[in-house]
Amino acid sequence: MSIKFGWYKTPVPGDREDKQVPHARIISQGTLDTKYMCKMISMSSTISSADVKGVLEALNFWMGFYLSEGNSIELDGLGYFTPTLKSKITTDENGKNKVEAEVDSVSFRCATSLKEQVREAGLELVKKVNTEKLTQEQRLKNIMTEVEENKCINRSTCMKLNRCSQFMALNDLKQLIDSKQLIQIGAGKQTMYIRSL
Repeated sequence: MSIKFGWYKTPVPGDREDKQVPHARIISQGTLDTKYMCKMISMSSTISSADVKGVLEALNFWMGFYLSEGNSIELDGLGYFTPTLKSKITTDENGKNKVEAEVDSVSFRCATSLKEQVREAGLELVKKVNTEKLTQEQRLKNIMTEVEENKCINRSTCMKLNRCSQFMALNDLKQLIDSKQLIQIGAGKQTMYIRSL
């Protein structure tokens, strides 16, 4: 198990005389979605993939519930979640400025054990990244092959499969919908694409 990386030149403004110092950058191997992680957890335990997904959905709900009440949540081996605020200046009807607070986001501090697990991974220098782009015909064929094998596909799987941007993946999926090869089910992050009947 190793993390692939490459060396990249750090841009230096033209008026500076110091030398460019290379920096290491991880070469992403893709993004693994919930469905994939549920499958992997199921394979290494006695819990079904559907049960794992159910637990994750319940965890998401209850974390949102308690974070919304101002609690912090610590999950052993994962990290520490806490709600954050931000301040903004507004003007009232009399033209006076006042400072208001609003909920901003949720901050995450990674658990030490998880950091150490990742730090133990080996590094593999990749001298040349394969940047060969697939033609649209190849990308569409890959998508349909994936649908044949797994019954469905989503945007992130499409991006990973064809090593392309979100925009390109959505454009390819739209073309397959327009040509009546695929139909769209759901909306937002839950959108899936299946073979047209």
